Amino acid sequence: MLEDTMRNGLFVVVALAAVFAPVRALAQPSRGAALMHAEGEVYLNDRAVESNSSRTPLPDSTVLSTRQGRAAIALKRGGMLYLDAGSSVRILANGVYNFNRIEVLTGSAIVASQTSSPLVDCENETRLSDAGIFRFDVQRLNATERQCRFRVFEGAAAVPLLSVVNALRAGQTMNCNRRCGDMIPTMEFSREELDEFDQWARRIHDRFQQ
Repeated sequence: MLEDTMRNGLFVVVALAAVFAPVRALAQPSRGAALMHAEGEVYLNDRAVESNSSRTPLPDSTVLSTRQGRAAIALKRGGMLYLDAGSSVRILANGVYNFNRIEVLTGSAIVASQTSSPLVDCENETRLSDAGIFRFDVQRLNATERQCRFRVFEGAAAVPLLSVVNALRAGQTMNCNRRCGDMIPTMEFSREELDEFDQWARRIHDRFQQ
């Protein structure tokens, strides 16, 4: 059942992504994830990382977190992951697959998928197209619940819900919540309204293209 849902979701993503022009490459494809840039307080499996811009390969299962800092991670088979201050993610090698599995635990993360198609878990599993830019923002609702605001800046995405697959194109957003079942509306947003984290990620984005 799960494999059928993911297969249907991937088909929707591929079909939607074909209508969008690809973004430029952010980093050369690699066989595994690697920390490429760290500034401020960044932690790798609870161990502090010095601020630098040198490549550090990541273990098969890694929790990367920031306090007063930010980080940029190269993804398996291409693409980048950007982490805002006060955020954390778990990055899994995902076995023989040619894409990383990413779990957004807290805060905000931006994925620039480039030539890969990462699987991201942020309250719902989300399959991303290649050549896309996507943002995830975790918001705590109460002591036991949270939601994840998901935005597609470029590319397309498929979000399997309880019985349907929600397909999003560029300029669409949804608030993922595990208790909503199929009742999660898709809304429009302005891709031109960028906050300081968006702008920072794009500056680092450009640096890796040079």
